[in-house]
Amino acid sequence: MSDKNKGSAREYIESCINEQTENDYLLKEQPRYDPTKPMPEAPSMKEKEQEQPKEQPTPAQFNRHAATVNPIRTGSSEDQLPSTALLTSREQRNEIHDAALTVCADLHENLMTCFQHGSWWDKAKMCEEQKQKFWKCYNAQKQFFKDVGYKAPMNTEKEDAKILVGAYKLREKLDEKTRT
Repeated sequence: MSDKNKGSAREYIESCINEQTENDYLLKEQPRYDPTKPMPEAPSMKEKEQEQPKEQPTPAQFNRHAATVNPIRTGSSEDQLPSTALLTSREQRNEIHDAALTVCADLHENLMTCFQHGSWWDKAKMCEEQKQKFWKCYNAQKQFFKDVGYKAPMNTEKEDAKILVGAYKLREKLDEKTRT
């Protein structure tokens, strides 16, 4: 057996460490920057300008396939109509959502109460019964409001109030249907 096989693991590790001295590592990882060596100068602006050839105007035949440049738009009323319609439809969707939540508020409250203070069995089932009741009411109301044009731009306050009364009547019909 050789000398390396004799002795403990500690002696073997120490011998490996001694083979790799710190100086070897520092020499290998030493930066190669020499602070006394002057840095090469960057080319001056005049030289750069001289190197670049002057751009010659292209003949008209090459401009045939150039991309079309759109002029700057002016503030005409035609441009504002789609954005106004978009805002109006977004506002209408928000109003429909709020009205459907208002009509089904008691079911929503029951659902939230179930999540917060319900039995462990209801929470384990994710309050499924209350959730189904609420979503059925909410989706029916939302569809009703969309169909009759609730909060449409042309509607008056009286028309919207009549639609809201109709929504409450629809809610009563749905409640009667679920009781029977």
